[in-house]
Amino acid sequence: MTTPSTQGDATTREPDLLQALDELVPVCKRLTIRAKKLASLEKPLTELASKQVQNLCATVARLRIQATESGRGPTEDEQLWQTLRRCRTQIPETLDLLAFVATAEQDDQEGAINELYARMFILDNGAYNDTPASHGRVEGLIRLGLELKGIIAALVPDSPAVRLTAATAVKQFQQLEPRLLAFFTRANELSNPRYLHNYQSIAETPFVLDTAGEAYSGSYGTVQKVVHKRTGELLAMKTFRNVFSNKQRDAILREIGILEVCAHRNIVRFVEAFSTEDDDQVIRLVMSPWAPYTLFRFLNCSDVKRKTSCPWFQPDPAQSSRHIYRIMYELADAVAYLHGHGIKHKDIKPDNILLYQEASEFPTAFITDVGVSKIYKPGGPTNFIKSTYAYLAPEQHAKKESSLRSDVWQLGCCFAEILAVAKSGLSGYVELHESFNRDDGDCACSIALEHPSFTAAFGAICMRGSAALKKAYAVAAEMLELEPQDRPTIDRVKRLLNEIGVKK
Repeated sequence: MTTPSTQGDATTREPDLLQALDELVPVCKRLTIRAKKLASLEKPLTELASKQVQNLCATVARLRIQATESGRGPTEDEQLWQTLRRCRTQIPETLDLLAFVATAEQDDQEGAINELYARMFILDNGAYNDTPASHGRVEGLIRLGLELKGIIAALVPDSPAVRLTAATAVKQFQQLEPRLLAFFTRANELSNPRYLHNYQSIAETPFVLDTAGEAYSGSYGTVQKVVHKRTGELLAMKTFRNVFSNKQRDAILREIGILEVCAHRNIVRFVEAFSTEDDDQVIRLVMSPWAPYTLFRFLNCSDVKRKTSCPWFQPDPAQSSRHIYRIMYELADAVAYLHGHGIKHKDIKPDNILLYQEASEFPTAFITDVGVSKIYKPGGPTNFIKSTYAYLAPEQHAKKESSLRSDVWQLGCCFAEILAVAKSGLSGYVELHESFNRDDGDCACSIALEHPSFTAAFGAICMRGSAALKKAYAVAAEMLELEPQDRPTIDRVKRLLNEIGVKK
């Protein structure tokens, strides 16, 4: 309820408010005209800007009506100030968004990623509020802060006894103008999506490479452990070498763009992307956490080695199974986050799932490698088979469709392998794996193309288990329906897993 002092303050300031609203009316009219032009372009980013302008104009109109109402009481005053606070937030957001739209790419995947970036970091519509607005660019902000501190120090006399005259201040400012312009240029670059910082050398970066540690190589590049110089945090650095063409560079920047809008506790976190002057054909991407133990290693190792790496697990006991179901839920929650933002991962497989602190009592699952991920648009162009062959969904094999339900299929394949190990250890994994990946010439070596033998083996393993295992099996089996429309959404998968009581 509004206090008397607040009411008095409102009365004093109302003429100023009404004058400001009068001045906003023609601005809103011009913005409305611009919004119609933006909407006519029919691009995700311009449609977002158009809706934001409409929302701002509606707020201004509502504020004007509330401010001119006679006989307002405490309730109406409180509503007025709520609308005013909303307006004060929307004005800078709208201006920032329009400035972003003026320079940002609007077509294809880049435009779709930019639209998601604008929602999360300009309009602050991220689903998880525990992610800082710097979205992984803390180091850049620290550098800018130190640089600004140096500029300010150069403007102020070293000794308090030295009197700073106007003429001296102007002269110092003129001398510092190039530094200031460069500073604001770098500040602007840092706020752009897919920002790639350029260092002189790897030694200048905030990271120290663990040369004694193991490097994990693949077609995508190499992943190594690095240590953050300032915090001591262990991080993963993904190195892309021989980046000669714009096409290669654009693909890497798209991966960075997807990763930097992923703010979920079970998706690897973007820290920084950079290149160096002494090796300009290399791009490096730093992520958190450092978690070299993949789900594939968990599945495909002897029971003795698995017990050493993951002391919380042994086949079949209820306590181990509860850990397994919780990991499944974490993965479903991460995929639900991606799908909720229109992101299709496209390559969910055991090698792209990490188990962080695998030896602890509560290991955490992380989804990684968004190198082929994209913003999903129904009916949009896609490369059906740009995923791991064994985990392709039936519709991807047939080149008919590649939708969010294809991700559900791929996650269902992973769940099946997890549950086979949960019940029978390595023997369960081998039995399931050989159902679709045999040495005989007729085997297609794909779960989708060997679906009858795979589902038969999966059922035989899990039907020997507990009631909870059978419920988890039913969830995975539903995810592995041949027709995409018969599979559950990822939100339904979460609900079904939650019914087993899997959340930590």
